[in-house]
Amino acid sequence: MIHPEARSAPHLQTTPMTIVAYRILVATLFVVAALLATTNLPYAPRTWFDEGSHLHVPKTLVRHGKYADISATPDGGIEFRYHGPTVGIGPTIMLPVAAVYQVFGVGLTQGRLVIVIYLAIALVAGYALARHLYDRWIALIALALLLASRTVHYEGLIEYGRQVLGETPGIAFVFLGMLAWLTALKTAAQPEMQRAHRTWSVLAGLGFGLALVTKNQFALILPLALALIALLDWRYYRAGNWTLRLVPPVIAVGCFALWTVIQFALLGPGTFFENLQQTRQAAGGAIFVFNLRSTLRAGYYLLRPDLFGGLVVPALAYTIWRARRRTSEGLCEALLALIIGLWLAWFVGASLGWPRYAFPAVALSALTVARLAFDAINWLRRVLPMAATIAVTYLIVIIALPVAMTARIVFTPDDSAQQFAAYLDAHVPETAIIATWEPELGVLTDHRYLYPPQSMLDQAVRHTWLGGDPVRYNWYAARPEYVVVGGFGGYTGVYRTPELERHYIQVARIGTYALYQVRAGSGE
Repeated sequence: MIHPEARSAPHLQTTPMTIVAYRILVATLFVVAALLATTNLPYAPRTWFDEGSHLHVPKTLVRHGKYADISATPDGGIEFRYHGPTVGIGPTIMLPVAAVYQVFGVGLTQGRLVIVIYLAIALVAGYALARHLYDRWIALIALALLLASRTVHYEGLIEYGRQVLGETPGIAFVFLGMLAWLTALKTAAQPEMQRAHRTWSVLAGLGFGLALVTKNQFALILPLALALIALLDWRYYRAGNWTLRLVPPVIAVGCFALWTVIQFALLGPGTFFENLQQTRQAAGGAIFVFNLRSTLRAGYYLLRPDLFGGLVVPALAYTIWRARRRTSEGLCEALLALIIGLWLAWFVGASLGWPRYAFPAVALSALTVARLAFDAINWLRRVLPMAATIAVTYLIVIIALPVAMTARIVFTPDDSAQQFAAYLDAHVPETAIIATWEPELGVLTDHRYLYPPQSMLDQAVRHTWLGGDPVRYNWYAARPEYVVVGGFGGYTGVYRTPELERHYIQVARIGTYALYQVRAGSGE
């Protein structure tokens, strides 16, 4: 059993004054988190491609009874698409958003509120995990680091927790799974608590399993980490038992398998295996790339000083060193190190190197960086007090600056997408066909949007990140009445063709969005 009072690290002296100060600091951080999570929610960050495509699925489910993406067809019909967002993130996001849509109507704010709830769960569970695994002061630092997890150019937990993406809900489930796993470990050696031990082992498996279902990248790491920690416990730590070693990974994998079976039943074998083929194709362009340039880009992101002060990798090394102890504490830190280490190894060695892919490991690293910072400051206080003061200042800076950058985004709203949607509602008939690659508009209005085929997304990714062939798409073959070129369409250049200039005229521009209408009398 893990006893907080038996930690090897020195602690701040506990007095009524320090307890009050601690509670004030924790309350302050949660108030700051609430403000950053909810202020200007529909407008910051501005909605974009991924979020829009994800929100198509619950809207389609509510409006048409189909668990699918949607696009107009050239003849004005509807095409249901069962790949892309339907497998990118899971029912743990789609179904709650659909339920909110059913009750309160379709809207970006309604969808984002679901993710804000997941953000609250992630923050509370991450804080609780750090407190149970380490102590209250390390938990305080970990909570602050979770709020400060962005960099100059890339988003952090607050920003991801304000958008309908899979990262924040997945992190929330991992934190919950680890909390349950830690509680199960504490009860493993207590015969009188075997029923509770089995319950917590099952709950740990459910937490990890829901993470696997939430976002498919978690399935690359968590099952392997759980299998390795079971092997390490059996052969080295001997701190747990076979219930803890087997139940969580079996239930976690079972959750993922059940969701796969449900997809097979809903889609039928033809569509299901077509999805598998497209998933393998997408994996080759983003998940398993093995590209030197991607590796260098990923490594730079992890080592850059604006990401937790450049301490992610040193904190992982420190956690591995601490995990050498053949104790319950060592086993817990070994699981944390395995998840972070395996994730970062995949991110650097195999993935496209997009920083968002690393973020679940970065969020978990808030705990390990907090542990490293706390221990280093306490050690320096004994041997070199001046250096300890510098270290404390450095810690404050690497927390305050990212939080300030997040606050700047939150308090600088961008409503250009909503303005453009309002313009479409006022000036474009809903029956008109609009060719575009801005799926967020499909959530903000009910127009008929004709999107490029889903398979083209992989081509766009390869071209942008790996220098592959440019995207070629004969959008003009559908003869759409309108074309909208926004952030993603302009980024990929799919509508940058002679037909747009020859047959269309720009009639409106708001923010990054431009609306083109077919010229009067334009021929074939």
